[in-house]
Amino acid sequence: MKTFSRTVRFELIKITSSRVWWVICALVVVVQPFLAYIVAKGYAQMGLDATPETHPGLAEALPPLDYIGLESVLFGLLPMVVFGGIIGASEFKHHELRTTLLCQSSRIQVFGAKVIALLVCTTLLSLITIWATISITHVGLGEEGLHPLYLSTIAWQYIFFATLNWILLTILSFGIGMLFRNALVPLVFLVPQVYNLGNYLAQRWEWAEYLPVAAGNLLFATPTDPFEHDPFKGGMILLIWVMVALGTSYFTFVRSDVGGKY
Repeated sequence: MKTFSRTVRFELIKITSSRVWWVICALVVVVQPFLAYIVAKGYAQMGLDATPETHPGLAEALPPLDYIGLESVLFGLLPMVVFGGIIGASEFKHHELRTTLLCQSSRIQVFGAKVIALLVCTTLLSLITIWATISITHVGLGEEGLHPLYLSTIAWQYIFFATLNWILLTILSFGIGMLFRNALVPLVFLVPQVYNLGNYLAQRWEWAEYLPVAAGNLLFATPTDPFEHDPFKGGMILLIWVMVALGTSYFTFVRSDVGGKY
């Protein structure tokens, strides 16, 4: 148990000391709330009852007050997907995995430590960032917004759903990156879906609802979105994707030979 705990700490240090970690933190912790504040100030100027008829620049009516700010949360999803894919494929670069296995020979423990370390980092980063984004959005709304610290019951529920979506998609990207030993594969698969391809397909074919990003969007769909809010269905579909990706990557990881080219 002590050896496994040491391996988890080692993986946490590797993640938090990497350059990609700090770049992702800057994007989601600083840039995303800043963009949310700008958007909120625009909403405050228009009024929360603005519609496409009264303001032609709007594509759709603003969501109810409890849901405002969730649209800005989508900005950080792309960096998190990139982060997961890079972490999953990183140790297959420059034979870093060989060094890791010299320190800890059990591949089962190494794989488990990697998943736990990424889960801890992703959970903390996602929860803090999404809460900060929603809170700063309501600061930008001024007197029309919710209290930025207390928010509302619905807002907190959606913060949880959005956080869960970020976590599962990041872990999925990690699993695909580790399976293929290349960060490009999860990005090619997931990034187009983040850029509305998943929702576009889901609105035309029922099977596309089972794509990971489209399923994740069901977790925190607002009343003004064209798809329904179904957190159980979306969460289960996304969880199955994650379990398959992690299970397959685990099987190949414990059985692969790290002595050749990789």
